[in-house]
Amino acid sequence: MILARTSHARSGLAVLIAVIFIGAYFISAPTAAQTKKPASATKQNPVDVNSADLKTLETLPGVGPTLAQRIVDGRPYKNVADLGKVKGLSKSKLAAIKDDVTFGPVATAKEPAAQPAQTAQSKAPPTAPSAGAGNTGTTPTPTGHPSGKLAPGQKININKASAQELDALPGIGPAKAQAIVDYRNQNGDFKTIDDIKKVKGIKEGEFSKMKDYITVGG
Repeated sequence: MILARTSHARSGLAVLIAVIFIGAYFISAPTAAQTKKPASATKQNPVDVNSADLKTLETLPGVGPTLAQRIVDGRPYKNVADLGKVKGLSKSKLAAIKDDVTFGPVATAKEPAAQPAQTAQSKAPPTAPSAGAGNTGTTPTPTGHPSGKLAPGQKININKASAQELDALPGIGPAKAQAIVDYRNQNGDFKTIDDIKKVKGIKEGEFSKMKDYITVGG
């Protein structure tokens, strides 16, 4: 009797131990499953073949430096079929990367640096003296005479002087010098130096600058 009871006690203890191990297995099993991440979670973000740099393109399966450069050179691409036109991108390589690429807007290329602009002064044509403007400096007029630089006591006969000679008078430019000659040809000689004010464009201001340098005779 004692032996039988001992045998039953051992059997019960074995069963209890087995139940404990089985329960512990089922409790720990979901935890282990939860620690495993699905394969899709580790997958990298799709690469935009229209804007990615060379290093990023080289992360695609089967794409090396040479093929990455060809992809860049062939941009832009509309779809996978368009991308398949790249030399060296075989059907097998295209199939391997088709799920890892996207086709976004084309990246804007940097424009070359603009050449230094010429200064406005270097582009602008030389400014000609305005007709009839008073020239008191030594800058030559278009006729070659230095305006307002007649010799002391020198006077110009406005009845005989050419347009080129009249151009040397202060306050007289090429246009007014020619106007004096035209007036003289149409109306005859000037009687007095004041008559020169009858010429169109010659007013009191211009006359006051030249009156000491002109004469009607001599």
